[in-house]
Amino acid sequence: MRDRRVRVVISVMLATFLTAVDATIVDTAMPRIVGALGGFSLLTWLVSAYLLTSTATVPVYGKLADIFGRKRTFTAGALIFLLGSALCGQAQSMVQLILFRGVQGLGAGAILPVVQTIIGDIFTPAERARVQGWFSSVWGLSALTGPLVGGFIVDHFSWRWLFYINLPLGGLAIAMLLTNLDERLGRRRAPVDYLGSALLTAGTSAILLALLEGGVHYPWGSPFILGLLASGAALLALFVLQELRHPDPMLPLDLFRDPTIGVANLASLMIGGVFYGTTVYLPLWAQGVQGFSATRSGASLLWLSVGWPLASIYGGRYILKVGMRPAALLGLALNALAAAGLLVLDRRPGGIPEVGLAAVTFVVGAGMGFATLSFILGVQSAVGWERRGVATASLQFIRTLGGLIWVSVMGAVMNLTLAARLRALPELGVRTATEAAAFANNLLSPAHGSQLPPETLAAARAALAEALRGVHWVVLVAAVCTLAVAVFLPNRHFDRAATATKKEEPAGHMAG
Repeated sequence: MRDRRVRVVISVMLATFLTAVDATIVDTAMPRIVGALGGFSLLTWLVSAYLLTSTATVPVYGKLADIFGRKRTFTAGALIFLLGSALCGQAQSMVQLILFRGVQGLGAGAILPVVQTIIGDIFTPAERARVQGWFSSVWGLSALTGPLVGGFIVDHFSWRWLFYINLPLGGLAIAMLLTNLDERLGRRRAPVDYLGSALLTAGTSAILLALLEGGVHYPWGSPFILGLLASGAALLALFVLQELRHPDPMLPLDLFRDPTIGVANLASLMIGGVFYGTTVYLPLWAQGVQGFSATRSGASLLWLSVGWPLASIYGGRYILKVGMRPAALLGLALNALAAAGLLVLDRRPGGIPEVGLAAVTFVVGAGMGFATLSFILGVQSAVGWERRGVATASLQFIRTLGGLIWVSVMGAVMNLTLAARLRALPELGVRTATEAAAFANNLLSPAHGSQLPPETLAAARAALAEALRGVHWVVLVAAVCTLAVAVFLPNRHFDRAATATKKEEPAGHMAG
């Protein structure tokens, strides 16, 4: 049994690595892809299409894992992911590649929540504290290696192998899981909530699309963005009504009455602002304000992917000693400390030194490692087998959704401040927020920036720095709010010697 459980862990770790790497593997390959397919104006959608579909479907897959079992749901998601990978490798235009990236995301949305649920099923609560830390390490490693692997493949092979490489490795993961995970399901007593699934996916997709496009390709007040937000809100309102009347809802709303689940999800909504605020806007500071190359800024920011897995590994042991709430509060205090330190460092006359960027991102990564591991373990211990899938998926979904909401707020703060500062420089001819954003794009380009007179370049960088300081204040607000919410998190302890409790045994037991 132990050997089979090890093989299950290897298979789901491999699948996790593949889907996580695919979120970043195209970053370094984009110039080569554009050179082959064209479609430069659609470039950002190579990432956005994957993010949109993989996020919107997470809660649905979590529930499907509770209904049809982990093995079936994982296999279905992995096969869709591999189909999307094969289609991406065959794409003949940028539009086709973006559509097929969306198919990839539809499959990827199943993998991470179901993987975390499988770990919750085959390990005792105390064992999960250690194993989930290793899975966080896999996620952090993927962020480090994704761009590197992508660069190596496009330099030595065709860019199409970015996607073909998933096929043999993904097939191996599926085969190992199918042959090593035993599953016995109980009989269902209620029909599947297909309408709730459709309303949730459509509503969240509309909201996510608005958050991804607002302030980027369309102004926030444009009819397109307002229409998306209104449609998303209406669909989600219908979804709530559907869940209240269905005997077995797709996302049981009463889950959030449990203090552990409710507080953990609310904290996850806030913590997304810290994570995305750091990863999205610190590169803008490093390159736009201090003139770092993409490589220099990336080397500093990769320390987040080092701090996260290290904290997760140690955090598992720490949680076993003190419980989930102290570990979560430690992580969130580290996030607040990093955000406050960023506000101190960004006032230095010489800018933030590279060691300062590395320190801030490392501390944020460590904070995320402690906190997110605590949330996962707490939520999984608060429910039985029959709800573990949807409860686990809710955390990932809420964190990503919260991150996109916070990033949109940060973007509005940055754009408004930047437009006001640049209008005060008449030699630039900037009058609107759109023109300010266009100028900022040029400022991030070394070729365009070098064409500006030194005095103008310095003034423009000072304006961008002031705008990004506003973003750093929002990151601090998000960090403090998360810490304040987590104070109300119940403290759950996990006995090292305990086996799974009766509450945690499934109606259909899973063993590895």
